[in-house]
Amino acid sequence: MTVIKDGKGRGFVAAVNSDKELTTRSTIVEQRLASALDQNYYEASTGQIILTNANETGIIYIKNLNSLDIVIDRVFYDIWSSTGGDANGGILKYYKNPTITGGTILTPINTNFGSVLSANVTSLISLTTITGIVWWTALITPLMSIPSDEGRIVVPTNSSFGISIQAPTGNTSMKVSINIAFFMFDKELL
Repeated sequence: MTVIKDGKGRGFVAAVNSDKELTTRSTIVEQRLASALDQNYYEASTGQIILTNANETGIIYIKNLNSLDIVIDRVFYDIWSSTGGDANGGILKYYKNPTITGGTILTPINTNFGSVLSANVTSLISLTTITGIVWWTALITPLMSIPSDEGRIVVPTNSSFGISIQAPTGNTSMKVSINIAFFMFDKELL
């Protein structure tokens, strides 16, 4: 009789059922939870930014400087009422590898509060300009708070992701806030 042992010296052996199939058990953990436990999950949050006109404004930008891909897991955005703005709302845009100027440095927070690890990214908020390939556009209306489960946006090494907001026509003051949650993903683990 052949016995398969666990290889860690704990005395566990594999079971075989009556159809001569190996009996196994697995545990499924969402990648976002595994990444948080592994000190590899980050959130870049703009805090409140006040838009003082109806021009398109680059709100947040992240460039991947890691050797691993970044997966944008979730994007949260909050929009407050516009002073003087048209009630029809404004526009939110996602950019693929945008060209940007200006901005204020933002340090993403590791969501594992016991960790001292930091994300190897360039992260900026309140950009002066943002241009390039717009690949998703959404209508935004005041007093909305939207979590968007992305999980499909992959930002490879030296690639970037940006978000802009254009406030409603006539706007003189509108608060916005965006949070991007992301983790580094090692394809070797697949």
